[in-house]
Amino acid sequence: MKKLLLISGLSALVFTSCLVGPKYDRPAMMVNTGYAGGDSTVVVATVVLDSAAIKDSISLIGWTEVYKDPALTNLIKTVLSSNLDLLTAIARVEEARATYGISKAVLYPSFGYSLNAGIGDIGENAQKMGAGIDGQSYGGYATMSWELDLFGKLRHQKRSARAQFLATENNAQAVRVSLIAETASLYFSLRDADNRLDIAKRTVISRTESLKTISERFNQGYVSELDQLQAQQQLATAMAAVPNAERDVITIQNALRVLTGLTPGAIERGQSIYDQQLPPEIPAGIPSDLLRRRPDIIAAEQTLISQTEEIGVATAMRFPSISLTGFFGAATSDLATIVDPASMAFGLSGGILGPVFEFGKNKRRVEAQRYQADQYSYQYQKTVLNAFAEVDNSLASLRLNKQQYEAYKSGLEAAKKAYILTEARYFDGYSNYLELLIQQDNLFAAEFNESAAQTQQNIAVVNLFKALGGGW
Repeated sequence: MKKLLLISGLSALVFTSCLVGPKYDRPAMMVNTGYAGGDSTVVVATVVLDSAAIKDSISLIGWTEVYKDPALTNLIKTVLSSNLDLLTAIARVEEARATYGISKAVLYPSFGYSLNAGIGDIGENAQKMGAGIDGQSYGGYATMSWELDLFGKLRHQKRSARAQFLATENNAQAVRVSLIAETASLYFSLRDADNRLDIAKRTVISRTESLKTISERFNQGYVSELDQLQAQQQLATAMAAVPNAERDVITIQNALRVLTGLTPGAIERGQSIYDQQLPPEIPAGIPSDLLRRRPDIIAAEQTLISQTEEIGVATAMRFPSISLTGFFGAATSDLATIVDPASMAFGLSGGILGPVFEFGKNKRRVEAQRYQADQYSYQYQKTVLNAFAEVDNSLASLRLNKQQYEAYKSGLEAAKKAYILTEARYFDGYSNYLELLIQQDNLFAAEFNESAAQTQQNIAVVNLFKALGGGW
């Protein structure tokens, strides 16, 4: 009973003992959250980045609501199930989970066993000195060892491992969000390349017909040879655009295949860039607490928390370490009496180990950990600043790309009308061929620009999705 009370008392002492080292305090910094021309400010320390936010970040992925193209959503699902970078990140999460489990287990006693048997024959003088084994011996013991965490070294290690696990988990989430965004961006770029290829092929057909007509007019003596040569140049320019667009198609397809963990090949297409359903208009003043879903911010803070706990570990190492060891079992020279009460044996011992004078090594260890924590603190603050900048940039791009597309769309309509009018004037003899060439070039460029602008609108949505941590 006394031994049981002793162990219970030691357990209570361990879990109520002091915890040396600093307590984590999130760095406070002022950032501008007045997106789209606003001027409001908020202290980042007020942004809720607690465990509930971490859970929300891991579970909330709104990409299925953002992207409506069935081919794109199937492609994203394939990437999320087979991308090698993501699988690597997930493996790191499981490794961190196991490490955290180890750090929790070291807080408790370690139980084991020891079995031994021996046989030997020694001389009388050796027997008198108690050396070696004379005859037979058998033993079996249950063992126990326990480091008492009086100053919190093991608890700091456990908290550090937990924070590292959460950081690793959110880093994997950041990889997931990044892969979704990269897949969508490449898919929209692929549809743009497809569109440019169609424009180039249509232009080749149109200019082939134009060259045929002009050649007939040249043969009849209505136009000069210069007109025919210039028409041939225009056709060659359009023909050169075809392999250029085809090369882009192949390159982007292969990039998408790499994301899916597959060898080069074709990618299934869905809606054109003009048929993509963009999400509803995003409010200009997005509240700052949406950034709590940014996994990179959470990961950066958890890394800082982990390093802060490492300061506690280094601080605790300046204090004594107390350990208990014990055994209980039986020892005998006759195996038949191994269960005899007279063969029972037990023991309990304790030890204390601590530094006295180590020429400042322990002090410098604490200082090194503090300076490392300062580095992670600066990186955390930089991550937060980058996050707010990315959100602001994405919102601006979403708004300005829409304006740019409307301008290019208007320019394309004008270019089409100008080309039709100039072509009619040319064949009626009211314009020279140089005017027609200019309008052909203008129309070709306007079609490419309008396609690129539409694609940039789609990619702007992707960038906002990524900037907000995977949805809104």
